[in-house]
Amino acid sequence: MKVTNKILTLVIAIALLAGCSEEIKPEPFTYSQNFSGKNQKTWKYKSIVLWEQDKQAVSYTLTACIADDLYIFFANEEKRYEVTNGATKCATDEPDLLLSDTWAFTNAGATLYIVIPFLSDLTLPYIVREISKSNMLLEIFINEAGTQSYRIAFEVVSEN
Repeated sequence: MKVTNKILTLVIAIALLAGCSEEIKPEPFTYSQNFSGKNQKTWKYKSIVLWEQDKQAVSYTLTACIADDLYIFFANEEKRYEVTNGATKCATDEPDLLLSDTWAFTNAGATLYIVIPFLSDLTLPYIVREISKSNMLLEIFINEAGTQSYRIAFEVVSEN
C-alpha cells in the first residue's frame, strides 16, 4: 500500500507541475539582428583596406558605380540578402538587382558567409571583426599564411 501511495503522490505532483508550467515561447536569435535588424537592414560600402603583416595598410578607392551599391539583409527565416545598384550603374544595361542569395552567420568563428560582388562571385567566409547597430567590419584572408587580408567596412543606411 505504501508503494501505491508513493506512486499516486508522484503522479499528482507531476500533474500539478505540468499544469502550472509556463508556456515556452521561443525567441528569435537576436545577435543576427545586428546584420538584419528586426525586419531588414541596409548597408553600404564604407572602405576597403589591404592589410599585410609588418607593412603599412593600403586603402583602396572603389569606383562610384560599385561604392554606392546597397547590401540589404533580411531577418526572414531563409536569411535572404540582396545587393542592389545604387544611383550610379557601371553599365547602362546593368540591372537594379545585382544579387539575391542567402546569408549565414556562424558564432563559433564569428564568420559571415556572403558574396561581395566586387571581390568574388562566390560565397566566401568573412570574419566579422566588428559589428554594431551602425557599423560592420569584415575581413577575409587572401593567403594561406594569414599574413594578407582585405578588411571591408560597411555602414548602415537604413533599418526596419
